[in-house]
Amino acid sequence: DDNVVQQQHTFSHIDFNAYYFDGCGGYVPYMLDMLSAALTGKIMTNTPIVIGYSLLGGNRDVIHKELLISQAITNMIRDSNMRVIHALDDPIRYGIPIDTNIKKVEGG
Repeated sequence: DDNVVQQQHTFSHIDFNAYYFDGCGGYVPYMLDMLSAALTGKIMTNTPIVIGYSLLGGNRDVIHKELLISQAITNMIRDSNMRVIHALDDPIRYGIPIDTNIKKVEGG
C-alpha cells in the first residue's frame, strides 16, 4: 500500500518549505547573499523551512564555512520566533536511523 510506504519515510509526515543553495566554489559571501535574499524580511509561517546547501570546491575549512553559514542563518531568523536545528546533530529525535551513513564531510 502506497500510504504505508509513504509513512515509513523520515519526514513524510511533516509539511515544510525548502530552499537549496548551490555553493559550488565554496565562497561563503555568495551563500550569505542568497540566504539573505531568501530569508530576510519574509513573512515567516508556522511551517518549518528546510535549508540545504552545497559547499563543493575549495574544501579547505569546510567546517568553518558551515559554521559561518549556520551563524548567519541564526542571525537572520532571530526576530521571527524560529530556530536553527541541524537534524544530523540529533538524528534519533528526527527519525533518522543512526546506522544511516550520512557524513557532513566526504571521507570524514
